[in-house]
Amino acid sequence: MHGLGPVRLPHYDGRAAGPHSLLADVAAWTGSEPMRRLLEPHGGALPGTSTADDLAYLEAFSAVHWDFRAGRERHETDLAPLDPEQERLVGRAALALGLGADAKPRRRHYTHVLVLGGLVGSCLFRTRFAAQLLAEGITADNVTGVGGFRPLGAADFEAAAVSGLPCEGFEVDAIESTLKRAFDLRGEPRIDQGGDPHTAPGRAWKVATYEAGPVVVRAVAAPSSQPDRRRADTVDTCRFWADEVVDLAPGDSVLVVTSSPYTAFQHCDAIAHMGLPYGCAVDTVGVDPSILPEPHLRKAHTASGYLQEVRSTIRSMQRLYDAAYAAVQGRGVKAPSAAAR
Repeated sequence: MHGLGPVRLPHYDGRAAGPHSLLADVAAWTGSEPMRRLLEPHGGALPGTSTADDLAYLEAFSAVHWDFRAGRERHETDLAPLDPEQERLVGRAALALGLGADAKPRRRHYTHVLVLGGLVGSCLFRTRFAAQLLAEGITADNVTGVGGFRPLGAADFEAAAVSGLPCEGFEVDAIESTLKRAFDLRGEPRIDQGGDPHTAPGRAWKVATYEAGPVVVRAVAAPSSQPDRRRADTVDTCRFWADEVVDLAPGDSVLVVTSSPYTAFQHCDAIAHMGLPYGCAVDTVGVDPSILPEPHLRKAHTASGYLQEVRSTIRSMQRLYDAAYAAVQGRGVKAPSAAAR
Protein backbone atom coordinates (compact mmCIF):
# COMPACT_ATOMS: atom_id res chain seq x y z
CA MET A 1 0.00 0.00 0.00
CA HIS A 2 1.92 2.99 -1.30
CA GLY A 3 1.24 6.65 -1.93
CA LEU A 4 -0.25 7.46 1.48
CA GLY A 5 2.17 10.13 2.60
CA PRO A 6 0.97 12.80 5.02
CA VAL A 7 -1.33 15.54 3.73
CA ARG A 8 -0.88 18.96 5.29
CA LEU A 9 -3.79 20.29 7.27
CA PRO A 10 -4.69 23.95 6.64
CA HIS A 11 -2.29 26.43 8.22
CA TYR A 12 -3.28 29.92 9.32
CA ASP A 13 -0.83 32.38 10.83
CA GLY A 14 -3.16 35.35 11.17
CA ARG A 15 -4.67 38.06 9.02
CA ALA A 16 -1.39 39.01 7.35
CA ALA A 17 -1.22 35.54 5.80
CA GLY A 18 -4.56 36.01 4.04
CA PRO A 19 -7.18 33.36 3.26
CA HIS A 20 -5.93 32.24 -0.17
CA SER A 21 -3.60 29.56 1.17
CA LEU A 22 -6.49 28.04 3.12
CA LEU A 23 -8.39 27.42 -0.11
CA ALA A 24 -5.35 25.67 -1.55
CA ASP A 25 -4.84 23.61 1.61
CA VAL A 26 -8.48 22.47 1.66
CA ALA A 27 -8.33 21.58 -2.04
CA ALA A 28 -5.15 19.54 -1.54
CA TRP A 29 -6.62 17.66 1.42
CA THR A 30 -9.91 16.98 -0.34
CA GLY A 31 -8.34 15.65 -3.53
CA SER A 32 -5.49 13.78 -1.86
CA GLU A 33 -4.53 10.20 -2.57
CA PRO A 34 -5.47 8.97 0.94
CA MET A 35 -8.98 10.35 0.45
CA ARG A 36 -9.29 8.74 -2.98
CA ARG A 37 -8.18 5.41 -1.56
CA LEU A 38 -10.85 5.58 1.14
CA LEU A 39 -13.54 6.02 -1.52
CA GLU A 40 -12.49 3.04 -3.63
CA PRO A 41 -13.93 0.15 -1.57
CA HIS A 42 -17.43 1.59 -2.09
CA GLY A 43 -16.88 2.56 -5.71
CA GLY A 44 -16.68 6.26 -4.91
CA ALA A 45 -14.84 8.84 -6.99
CA LEU A 46 -14.53 12.60 -6.65
CA PRO A 47 -16.23 14.60 -9.42
CA GLY A 48 -13.13 16.78 -9.74
CA THR A 49 -15.05 19.78 -11.07
CA SER A 50 -14.25 22.08 -8.13
CA THR A 51 -13.26 21.91 -4.48
CA ALA A 52 -16.80 22.85 -3.44
CA ASP A 53 -18.24 20.04 -5.60
CA ASP A 54 -15.72 17.54 -4.23
CA LEU A 55 -16.58 18.51 -0.65
CA ALA A 56 -20.31 18.25 -1.33
CA TYR A 57 -19.76 14.79 -2.83
CA LEU A 58 -17.68 13.68 0.15
CA GLU A 59 -20.28 14.94 2.62
CA ALA A 60 -23.04 12.99 0.90
CA PHE A 61 -20.86 9.89 0.41
CA SER A 62 -19.71 9.86 4.03
CA ALA A 63 -23.29 10.26 5.29
CA VAL A 64 -24.13 6.96 3.62
CA HIS A 65 -20.96 4.95 4.30
CA TRP A 66 -19.13 6.46 7.29
CA ASP A 67 -21.77 7.84 9.65
CA PHE A 68 -21.99 5.29 12.46
CA ARG A 69 -23.33 7.67 15.11
CA ALA A 70 -26.93 7.89 13.90
CA GLY A 71 -27.47 10.94 16.09
CA ARG A 72 -25.79 9.45 19.16
CA GLU A 73 -22.89 10.84 21.17
CA ARG A 74 -19.46 9.62 20.11
CA HIS A 75 -18.94 7.50 23.20
CA GLU A 76 -22.31 5.81 22.61
CA THR A 77 -21.47 4.70 19.06
CA ASP A 78 -21.14 0.97 18.41
CA LEU A 79 -18.07 -0.49 16.75
CA ALA A 80 -18.59 -1.27 13.05
CA PRO A 81 -16.21 -4.10 12.09
CA LEU A 82 -14.44 -4.01 8.73
CA ASP A 83 -12.40 -6.68 7.01
CA PRO A 84 -8.66 -6.75 7.83
CA GLU A 85 -7.60 -5.15 4.56
CA GLN A 86 -10.03 -2.27 5.04
CA GLU A 87 -8.91 -1.87 8.65
CA ARG A 88 -5.31 -1.41 7.52
CA LEU A 89 -6.26 0.97 4.72
CA VAL A 90 -8.45 3.13 6.94
CA GLY A 91 -5.83 3.40 9.68
CA ARG A 92 -3.08 4.48 7.29
CA ALA A 93 -5.30 6.85 5.33
CA ALA A 94 -6.72 8.51 8.46
CA LEU A 95 -3.26 9.17 9.85
CA ALA A 96 -2.14 10.54 6.47
CA LEU A 97 -5.17 12.87 6.52
CA GLY A 98 -4.09 14.38 9.84
CA LEU A 99 -6.30 12.51 12.31
CA GLY A 100 -3.39 11.29 14.41
CA ALA A 101 -1.86 12.84 17.50
CA ASP A 102 0.30 15.91 16.92
CA ALA A 103 2.13 16.68 20.12
CA LYS A 104 4.59 19.36 18.99
CA PRO A 105 3.42 23.00 18.79
CA ARG A 106 4.90 25.11 15.99
CA ARG A 107 5.55 28.13 18.22
CA ARG A 108 7.34 28.62 21.49
CA HIS A 109 4.89 31.20 22.82
CA TYR A 110 1.12 31.58 22.53
CA THR A 111 -1.20 34.30 23.73
CA HIS A 112 -3.76 31.63 24.56
CA VAL A 113 -3.82 27.90 25.16
CA LEU A 114 -7.38 26.65 24.69
CA VAL A 115 -8.16 23.19 26.08
CA LEU A 116 -11.32 21.62 24.68
CA GLY A 117 -13.53 19.77 27.14
CA GLY A 118 -15.51 16.57 26.78
CA LEU A 119 -15.99 13.51 28.93
CA VAL A 120 -14.22 13.60 32.30
CA GLY A 121 -11.49 11.29 31.01
CA SER A 122 -10.79 13.61 28.08
CA CYS A 123 -10.69 16.63 30.39
CA LEU A 124 -8.16 14.82 32.58
CA PHE A 125 -5.62 13.93 29.93
CA ARG A 126 -6.05 17.08 27.82
CA THR A 127 -5.47 19.48 30.72
CA ARG A 128 -2.53 17.34 31.86
CA PHE A 129 -1.08 17.51 28.34
CA ALA A 130 -1.46 21.30 28.31
CA ALA A 131 0.35 21.57 31.64
CA GLN A 132 3.07 19.26 30.36
CA LEU A 133 3.63 21.46 27.30
CA LEU A 134 4.11 24.51 29.51
CA ALA A 135 6.40 22.60 31.86
CA GLU A 136 8.54 21.57 28.87
CA GLY A 137 9.11 25.12 27.66
CA ILE A 138 6.06 26.34 25.75
CA THR A 139 4.96 29.68 27.23
CA ALA A 140 1.51 31.25 27.28
CA ASP A 141 -0.21 34.27 28.77
CA ASN A 142 -3.54 32.51 29.29
CA VAL A 143 -4.81 28.94 29.61
CA THR A 144 -8.54 28.31 29.25
CA GLY A 145 -10.50 25.10 29.50
CA VAL A 146 -13.86 25.28 27.75
CA GLY A 147 -16.74 23.06 28.71
CA GLY A 148 -20.48 23.36 28.88
CA PHE A 149 -23.53 22.65 30.95
CA ARG A 150 -23.81 19.08 29.73
CA PRO A 151 -24.88 17.00 32.73
CA LEU A 152 -22.24 14.43 33.61
CA GLY A 153 -23.21 10.82 32.96
CA ALA A 154 -22.29 7.45 34.40
CA ALA A 155 -19.06 7.19 32.37
CA ASP A 156 -18.00 10.62 33.64
CA PHE A 157 -18.60 9.83 37.30
CA GLU A 158 -16.86 6.47 36.94
CA ALA A 159 -13.75 8.08 35.44
CA ALA A 160 -13.79 10.75 38.15
CA ALA A 161 -14.09 8.18 40.92
CA VAL A 162 -11.29 5.97 39.60
CA SER A 163 -9.08 9.05 39.13
CA GLY A 164 -9.88 10.49 42.56
CA LEU A 165 -11.22 13.66 40.97
CA PRO A 166 -13.88 15.69 42.77
CA CYS A 167 -16.60 16.53 40.27
CA GLU A 168 -19.91 18.32 40.44
CA GLY A 169 -22.73 17.97 37.97
CA PHE A 170 -21.62 19.52 34.66
CA GLU A 171 -18.85 19.26 32.09
CA VAL A 172 -17.57 22.75 32.96
CA ASP A 173 -17.11 21.56 36.56
CA ALA A 174 -15.00 18.69 35.25
CA ILE A 175 -12.78 20.93 33.14
CA GLU A 176 -12.30 23.24 36.13
CA SER A 177 -11.40 20.36 38.46
CA THR A 178 -8.91 18.93 35.98
CA LEU A 179 -7.32 22.35 35.41
CA LYS A 180 -6.89 22.72 39.16
CA ARG A 181 -5.15 19.35 39.32
CA ALA A 182 -3.00 19.78 36.21
CA PHE A 183 -1.80 23.30 37.07
CA ASP A 184 -1.78 22.84 40.86
CA LEU A 185 -4.14 25.77 41.32
CA ARG A 186 -4.62 26.93 44.89
CA GLY A 187 -7.07 29.33 46.43
CA GLU A 188 -10.53 30.35 45.37
CA PRO A 189 -11.22 31.59 41.84
CA ARG A 190 -13.08 34.71 40.83
CA ILE A 191 -16.47 33.55 39.59
CA ASP A 192 -18.53 35.44 37.05
CA GLN A 193 -21.75 33.73 36.04
CA GLY A 194 -25.32 34.17 34.95
CA GLY A 195 -28.46 32.12 34.49
CA ASP A 196 -29.43 28.78 36.00
CA PRO A 197 -27.88 25.73 34.29
CA HIS A 198 -30.42 23.43 35.95
CA THR A 199 -33.54 25.14 34.61
CA ALA A 200 -32.25 26.98 31.52
CA PRO A 201 -28.85 25.57 30.47
CA GLY A 202 -29.02 27.34 27.11
CA ARG A 203 -28.94 30.73 28.83
CA ALA A 204 -26.46 29.99 31.60
CA TRP A 205 -22.77 30.95 31.52
CA LYS A 206 -19.80 30.80 33.85
CA VAL A 207 -16.19 32.00 33.98
CA ALA A 208 -13.91 30.82 36.80
CA THR A 209 -10.58 32.71 36.84
CA TYR A 210 -7.42 31.64 38.69
CA GLU A 211 -4.22 33.67 38.89
CA ALA A 212 -1.36 31.17 38.51
CA GLY A 213 1.76 33.32 38.57
CA PRO A 214 2.38 34.79 35.12
CA VAL A 215 -0.41 32.68 33.58
CA VAL A 216 -4.14 33.30 33.95
CA VAL A 217 -6.11 30.04 34.03
CA ARG A 218 -9.84 29.97 33.34
CA ALA A 219 -12.70 27.52 33.02
CA VAL A 220 -15.45 28.79 30.73
CA ALA A 221 -18.99 27.73 29.85
CA ALA A 222 -21.00 29.84 27.42
CA PRO A 223 -24.65 30.57 26.74
CA SER A 224 -26.16 29.13 23.59
CA SER A 225 -26.80 31.14 20.44
CA GLN A 226 -30.10 29.19 20.28
CA PRO A 227 -30.99 29.01 23.97
CA ASP A 228 -34.53 27.72 23.48
CA ARG A 229 -33.37 24.83 21.28
CA ARG A 230 -30.08 23.51 22.68
CA ARG A 231 -27.13 23.99 25.01
CA ALA A 232 -24.12 25.94 23.80
CA ASP A 233 -21.97 24.10 21.28
CA THR A 234 -18.23 24.46 20.73
CA VAL A 235 -18.67 27.40 18.35
CA ASP A 236 -20.84 29.26 20.88
CA THR A 237 -18.29 28.62 23.60
CA CYS A 238 -15.29 29.72 21.56
CA ARG A 239 -17.01 32.90 20.40
CA PHE A 240 -18.14 33.75 23.93
CA TRP A 241 -14.59 33.16 25.15
CA ALA A 242 -13.15 35.28 22.33
CA ASP A 243 -15.59 38.19 22.69
CA GLU A 244 -16.56 38.35 26.33
CA VAL A 245 -13.64 36.82 28.21
CA VAL A 246 -10.32 37.56 26.49
CA ASP A 247 -11.11 40.02 23.64
CA LEU A 248 -9.28 37.97 21.01
CA ALA A 249 -7.52 40.25 18.53
CA PRO A 250 -5.32 40.28 15.40
CA GLY A 251 -1.78 39.35 16.30
CA ASP A 252 -2.86 36.92 19.02
CA SER A 253 -1.94 33.26 18.75
CA VAL A 254 -4.07 30.34 19.93
CA LEU A 255 -2.93 26.80 20.64
CA VAL A 256 -5.90 24.42 20.70
CA VAL A 257 -5.36 21.30 22.81
CA THR A 258 -7.46 18.24 22.06
CA SER A 259 -6.91 14.54 21.36
CA SER A 260 -6.78 12.26 18.35
CA PRO A 261 -8.68 11.41 16.22
CA TYR A 262 -10.45 14.78 16.60
CA THR A 263 -7.40 16.94 15.88
CA ALA A 264 -8.15 17.60 12.20
CA PHE A 265 -11.78 18.66 12.38
CA GLN A 266 -11.31 20.72 15.52
CA HIS A 267 -8.33 22.47 13.94
CA CYS A 268 -10.40 23.42 10.88
CA ASP A 269 -13.25 24.66 13.07
CA ALA A 270 -10.82 26.73 15.14
CA ILE A 271 -9.49 28.47 12.03
CA ALA A 272 -12.99 29.04 10.64
CA HIS A 273 -14.47 30.38 13.87
CA MET A 274 -11.47 32.04 15.53
CA GLY A 275 -8.58 32.45 13.11
CA LEU A 276 -10.40 34.06 10.20
CA PRO A 277 -12.93 36.21 12.11
CA TYR A 278 -10.44 37.50 14.68
CA GLY A 279 -7.25 37.55 12.62
CA CYS A 280 -5.28 35.35 15.02
CA ALA A 281 -2.89 32.50 14.35
CA VAL A 282 -4.21 29.03 15.18
CA ASP A 283 -2.30 25.81 15.85
CA THR A 284 -3.74 22.55 17.18
CA VAL A 285 -2.10 19.70 19.06
CA GLY A 286 -3.57 16.44 20.23
CA VAL A 287 -2.66 13.77 22.73
CA ASP A 288 -3.07 10.11 21.74
CA PRO A 289 -5.50 8.38 24.15
CA SER A 290 -4.45 4.93 22.93
CA ILE A 291 -1.07 5.21 24.69
CA LEU A 292 -2.11 6.80 27.99
CA PRO A 293 -0.51 5.25 31.08
CA GLU A 294 -3.86 4.78 32.88
CA PRO A 295 -5.81 1.74 31.65
CA HIS A 296 -9.13 3.32 32.63
CA LEU A 297 -8.46 6.35 30.40
CA ARG A 298 -6.83 4.52 27.51
CA LYS A 299 -8.91 4.17 24.37
CA ALA A 300 -7.92 2.19 21.30
CA HIS A 301 -8.54 3.65 17.86
CA THR A 302 -10.87 1.77 15.53
CA ALA A 303 -11.31 1.90 11.77
CA SER A 304 -14.98 2.86 12.05
CA GLY A 305 -14.05 5.56 14.56
CA TYR A 306 -11.48 6.95 12.14
CA LEU A 307 -14.03 6.96 9.31
CA GLN A 308 -16.53 8.78 11.50
CA GLU A 309 -13.97 11.50 12.19
CA VAL A 310 -12.93 11.68 8.53
CA ARG A 311 -16.58 12.56 7.95
CA SER A 312 -16.40 15.16 10.74
CA THR A 313 -13.31 16.64 9.10
CA ILE A 314 -14.99 16.76 5.69
CA ARG A 315 -17.81 18.80 7.18
CA SER A 316 -15.37 21.09 8.99
CA MET A 317 -13.39 21.52 5.77
CA GLN A 318 -16.62 22.64 4.10
CA ARG A 319 -17.16 25.29 6.75
CA LEU A 320 -13.55 26.43 6.51
CA TYR A 321 -13.65 26.54 2.71
CA ASP A 322 -16.84 28.62 2.78
CA ALA A 323 -15.36 31.02 5.35
CA ALA A 324 -12.09 31.39 3.44
CA TYR A 325 -13.89 31.86 0.12
CA ALA A 326 -16.08 34.57 1.67
CA ALA A 327 -12.96 36.29 3.01
CA VAL A 328 -11.32 36.19 -0.43
CA GLN A 329 -14.45 37.75 -1.91
CA GLY A 330 -14.38 40.46 0.72
CA ARG A 331 -17.47 39.14 2.46
CA GLY A 332 -15.74 38.00 5.63
CA VAL A 333 -16.86 40.05 8.63
CA LYS A 334 -14.53 40.69 11.53
CA ALA A 335 -16.01 39.58 14.81
CA PRO A 336 -16.66 42.53 17.13
CA SER A 337 -14.34 42.97 20.08
CA ALA A 338 -15.64 42.97 23.62
CA ALA A 339 -14.79 46.66 23.90
CA ALA A 340 -17.05 47.45 20.95
CA ARG A 341 -20.04 45.48 22.18
